[in-house]
Amino acid sequence: MSGVSNFPIFKCRMCGFCCTMSPISLLPHEEVILHMLGEYMGFEVKTTHGYTVYEAANGVNLAFSYVLHLENGRCPFLRGNLCGIHYVYKPYICRSFPYIPRHVKYHIDEENRYIMATTEHGLSLACPVVKRDRGALEKIEAMYGGPMEKILIHYYKDGYAAAVEAENARSLLLRLLSKLWRDNIIDVKPSKHGGIVVNLYEFLRKYYPDLPSVLGVDKVGSRVRTWLRTR
Repeated sequence: MSGVSNFPIFKCRMCGFCCTMSPISLLPHEEVILHMLGEYMGFEVKTTHGYTVYEAANGVNLAFSYVLHLENGRCPFLRGNLCGIHYVYKPYICRSFPYIPRHVKYHIDEENRYIMATTEHGLSLACPVVKRDRGALEKIEAMYGGPMEKILIHYYKDGYAAAVEAENARSLLLRLLSKLWRDNIIDVKPSKHGGIVVNLYEFLRKYYPDLPSVLGVDKVGSRVRTWLRTR
């Protein structure tokens, strides 16, 4: 941003504090990846599903998101104050932190059979670096008068890009589900209380065999095998 001097640039302190915060939200394919990594590393990963819809043709609820459980107040993959799977697979929310999704709202258009999501993001003041830079960022926002997104691209380019990547992945899953709905292969209804819950990514894989490749899930397994050989 031209004309702005002393613009703060986010630099992680690697304190590990963000790895002790809940919720750690995951997209469906990330939930599958983390369970796989936990199995490789010899411990059980615990998750809880978030938003669901009922798919009447197969009689199951489809989970659009998940939350990773902390173990003793810490991410189960935390080693010391560093991520133990940093070089294998780092979830979107971990890559984008402290720029995080504050609220995700799903919109279901029953007439046109289309599902989409809108996500509100923001900087987490729980991060000590953001706390330090808050005043400077607010001054720049007031002076510049433009969208906060442009400021964020300068302040935390990689984190902003990770958040965009996450929303693109979320949108892809919803578009694929919507297509099945419009093609009369499935029938989406409001979530059914007490029904069986199926991971949306796992459900879609039956209809889109190339989905693991598209989302990069298949590459994680090969990275894990390489990583385990070097441990």
